[in-house]
Amino acid sequence: MFGASYVWLVPGYFSAGWQYVPAEEVSCSPEELLEASEGYVTVTFSMFSISEEFGRCGMTPAEFRREMGELLGTNISVSDPGFSAVSYDGVWALALGMHDVQHEIAGGLANYTYGDETYAKKVGRSILNQKFAGMSGSIRFNPAGHIVGNLLIEQNIGGKEELIATYDTIAHEITWSVSRDSLWYYSGGKPPYDSDIRETVTILQTTPIAIMVVLSVFSCMGLILASVFLGFNIWKRKNKQIKMSSPKLNNLIACGMMVAYVCVILIGIDGGMVHKESLVIVCRARSWLIALAFTFAFGGMFTKMWRVYSIVITNKTKKKVIRDRSLFAIICVMLLVDVTILLPWLIIDPINVKEERLALHQTAEDISHRQIREMLNIVCTSENNTIWIMAMLIYKAFVVVFGAFLSWSTRNIKMEGLNDSYYVGLSIYNTVICCVVVVPLSFLSVASVGVTFALVSGFLLLCITTSLCMIFIPKVIAVYRKNQVSENTFTGIKLGSVIPTPTAIGREIPTTSAQVVSGCAADATPSQ
Repeated sequence: MFGASYVWLVPGYFSAGWQYVPAEEVSCSPEELLEASEGYVTVTFSMFSISEEFGRCGMTPAEFRREMGELLGTNISVSDPGFSAVSYDGVWALALGMHDVQHEIAGGLANYTYGDETYAKKVGRSILNQKFAGMSGSIRFNPAGHIVGNLLIEQNIGGKEELIATYDTIAHEITWSVSRDSLWYYSGGKPPYDSDIRETVTILQTTPIAIMVVLSVFSCMGLILASVFLGFNIWKRKNKQIKMSSPKLNNLIACGMMVAYVCVILIGIDGGMVHKESLVIVCRARSWLIALAFTFAFGGMFTKMWRVYSIVITNKTKKKVIRDRSLFAIICVMLLVDVTILLPWLIIDPINVKEERLALHQTAEDISHRQIREMLNIVCTSENNTIWIMAMLIYKAFVVVFGAFLSWSTRNIKMEGLNDSYYVGLSIYNTVICCVVVVPLSFLSVASVGVTFALVSGFLLLCITTSLCMIFIPKVIAVYRKNQVSENTFTGIKLGSVIPTPTAIGREIPTTSAQVVSGCAADATPSQ
């Protein structure tokens, strides 16, 4: 903090050559101190008057300094810190004060005795009223008895304090000894600004348009693909290959993935694209849609796998049909849990927009242009945002882990032709991997918002599209290749008379094909 942009104001009692005085607590060298202190301004009391007029004593200040200099054997300058002129003026003030009150003593000063407090107070009051031209300047006293003298303004030039002006504390005027333009010899003739005029350059952290456009295009393509699969599933709902794989649940899974594609686009919308009011709406909608997309898509896969697990592994439904409405009831319970978390969050602690500013390092160019750069990041958050997110993550993590357990438990089931549960299980594994990667990435703080968005959204698109294709492409193939699939094969599970359970079960459970068919196609009519 030195140079052309600064001017230091230091006390006026520093000794000459103080930069060369060694001190243990100072690590700077004398050369560094001289460089940093160049041009500083100091204000100190004036010990000698610069006036050229005669004073009350009958001498000019210059004559007094010359006479005192001869007595002391030295040259006395105007800026000399000595007290000879002040002491001299003090004696004159005392003499004038006694002179003005001598008529109040009977017999005059010849009859004065030391210790007369009454007389002393009269002299004191008289001194406070004295006004005369002294050798140290114009003499005035304040109510406390101190001299109201002039002030010297000095500047450090080449390590030596030079007088540049005198301030008259009575007339409130500055008398310059040098040209004011010459004061700023070290800053191009212009004084430093007396306030912070630096311009704050705010760099908004926003998603690059190129990345946003590319990922939005991919999301729209995925949205179209999911719509095609949904339309195909509705169109071929009476086809045997589609009917036996719970088409209603497939429709729900497709709808959930369509919502997930929309969420990918919403994740990229930030404060650089919309106003704050609109961003608040986007953030709140995003928190709801992400939760609902997960429940629709993963919930449909989860309930399908649960039905297979209940029929094949636990054998608890040997004489009981698990209809689709039972699976939808489970999904409704999952939705209820979502609403139980999201609704209080919205009412009690709603998401709002918050600005986070981070000061950036100033470069030499920034300093020369008087600029301060800061990074502005507009985030969506709430007072207890972490608590709400953790509550949702814990719930979703439980569902994901349970779904992975169901898929793992049915991994040894033998399948022929097209098998819906096999691909549903792979989709669940894919979702688990997606959650393990995406959740930490979304909390990762990196220098670029675009990098975070590209990583999170790119991986989401990959996982969503992979799951979508694994569930629906085998169905499309099965429908158009009927001749390669036997009459008893369907997109559910084709089982022999006996199905070995996983080793962990330790026993075999006889399960007929008719039993499994009745479970997967329970909603079919007798004619169907």
